[in-house]
Amino acid sequence: MKKLIALLICFLLATPLAAQQSLTAEAQRNVNISRKMVDDKRNTQIAMFMSFSQEEKEKFWPLYREYREAMAGVGDKRLAVIVDYANNVDRMTDPLAKQLLDRSFKVDKEFIQTKERYVKKFRRILPDIKVVRLMQLENRMDIAVDMKVAEGIPLMK
Repeated sequence: MKKLIALLICFLLATPLAAQQSLTAEAQRNVNISRKMVDDKRNTQIAMFMSFSQEEKEKFWPLYREYREAMAGVGDKRLAVIVDYANNVDRMTDPLAKQLLDRSFKVDKEFIQTKERYVKKFRRILPDIKVVRLMQLENRMDIAVDMKVAEGIPLMK
């Protein structure tokens, strides 16, 4: 269970405070510090690899902040599924397992839909090559978080 709590803290790095109601105040502070570090790394990677013109830069960053907020909202829903799993892992039932899996698929669909919606917006301000590069960077960073999450979730018994 300690490993699962550590996993949740890692996952919380990419989600807003609203999803953290079940954590202690100390854990929330640690998450906030870690989240800031992850956000800074994300922003640094994008600034380093995107090569924006001044005009693109002025339009991109406000939209990117909006995008990250939307993705964090999806992350909250994903976190809720993980927390429900963690809270029930030792007393899992078939109906609950089905419900968790169905919720997980729903969140996955929303994740893709949110990305698609923002790709359309990014295409209005950036050439397609830069939009693809942005999505490559986002996918790399998302995969790194997903790997940490997957490592900490025990398989269902």
